[in-house]
Amino acid sequence: MPRFYQHRTVARLFGLLLAVLVFAAGTALAGAPAQPAQSGENASAASPLRVTLLLEHDGGQPWTDLLRAGLAKAERDFPLRTKVLVAPPESDQQETFRQAARESDLVLVASDRLHEILRNNAANFRKTMFGCIDAGIRAPNIMSVTFADEQAAYLAGAAAAMLTGRTGLPGINRDKTVGWLSGEDTPALRSLFSGFSGGAQLIDPEIRVINALAGSFTDAGTARREARRLLDQGADVLALAAGAGNEGALAEARERGIYIVGLDTDQAQVLPGHVLTSILKRADRAVYEIVAAASRGNFQGKKIITYDLGNDGVGITDPRAFTAAAGQNAPPDLERRLKELRAELLSGSIRLKSLRARTLCDCL
Repeated sequence: MPRFYQHRTVARLFGLLLAVLVFAAGTALAGAPAQPAQSGENASAASPLRVTLLLEHDGGQPWTDLLRAGLAKAERDFPLRTKVLVAPPESDQQETFRQAARESDLVLVASDRLHEILRNNAANFRKTMFGCIDAGIRAPNIMSVTFADEQAAYLAGAAAAMLTGRTGLPGINRDKTVGWLSGEDTPALRSLFSGFSGGAQLIDPEIRVINALAGSFTDAGTARREARRLLDQGADVLALAAGAGNEGALAEARERGIYIVGLDTDQAQVLPGHVLTSILKRADRAVYEIVAAASRGNFQGKKIITYDLGNDGVGITDPRAFTAAAGQNAPPDLERRLKELRAELLSGSIRLKSLRARTLCDCL
């Protein structure tokens, strides 16, 4: 065969082989399985993170207001698709939880019953991230934020003890009794009450610290009756931890002219001139921190973060507004003494025992 035809034949064969290879490569790529979505900023650029906040109660509660505020701030800063689901105690909370876990990239829970459901079900949704707020669960797909809120309650109890017995103030009697009203009997509230009681009795061991239970976070009528019972026993400073039920207790406090300590957020405006201080828990910051970590690809399963006085995750509101309103009848050296106690808590000179486990479960 002439060399010219040989070269043409080789060129044709080479071209045919090249076409077959290109076709095969294209077919392989078309049939290849999709790669998993990248985490962090690359993922968020492709599709918003699906985040569900799961609540037991909604509306009229500082705690849920904080959770919603944290989610709203995260929504402004990151590409998210958010949803709030309410699962009341009388509903099938476990099914609502499972629905959220199936439909979300990240589910946030922040109440005792939902903590239990999270602990028992998270392993069934290994591709879903979970944020556990106000309890610690150590598991590969759970990031937790808990609170050393007994520290803040201790300071509030000390402030209450310095106020009771100041009979120059309207509404204050000679009994030296302060009260605490809880919505439900939970480990978190038991720990808060313990801190409050400890702070009060440090100031004056003879002070009586009494408490009552409304039975729910939504029953304003029962909360008012229980508040009345505490006031009838001589309490003239009352810490309110009954959620939406606080409305009833506030009505009783307003009618009797006594003083209150708020919880979760600054409650100064609910009873102007009669709010000594408020115990602050930065649940909004906890929500934001967990959502931000998931959005940036830095979600840390198994991690339990504690918010305390040292990182400003808990605290009390400045009592100066109250002392200004009280004038010369305000407790002397209230602000100075609270600063001293805060410093002692930070240094470890005062150590408090939490009545709830920082880690609800090591589910590894």
